[in-house]
Amino acid sequence: MDDLLALKQLNKQENRKLIALVLWAFLMTFSLARLIVYLIVANVLPNFFLEVRDVHIHHFSYGVVILCVVGFYLLLGQHSKKNMRFVALWYGLGLGLTFDEFGMWVRLEDNYWIRQSYDAVVVVALILLNIAYFKPFIKIAYETLYSKPKTLIKKTKDKRTKKNYSSAS
Repeated sequence: MDDLLALKQLNKQENRKLIALVLWAFLMTFSLARLIVYLIVANVLPNFFLEVRDVHIHHFSYGVVILCVVGFYLLLGQHSKKNMRFVALWYGLGLGLTFDEFGMWVRLEDNYWIRQSYDAVVVVALILLNIAYFKPFIKIAYETLYSKPKTLIKKTKDKRTKKNYSSAS
């Protein structure tokens, strides 16, 4: 219970560091997954893809399993700052494996080279970058969009007659 309270008390800077770790692991995993697949297709590396009864198990599946385990751990596990860094790295790994094959699971086609995977990775990376590094920008934008409008005309009172006059007249 104390660990859960400690998790809630992480300051904003620590949360940004965790998001930065997720982003780093996400981009590294995506890059390494693409590199390994390129090297296997070019016959530089041996084909070590997992196949079960002639069915290729895509690394998307590994990513989903990792994301499920991380989610279950966060639901039931012990949370400390050190553990959260470890979880952030695993979460980024699972996210990278999953979104590397985004186009395949959205279009339900066995086409690894589809453009939607690259687009999805860019979108996820930009969202994580925005959360980790552009917090002041988000706060300013939110305050600008949702604050009460300020009047441009200043109202003054004439002390002698107690009437309201607009400074624009």
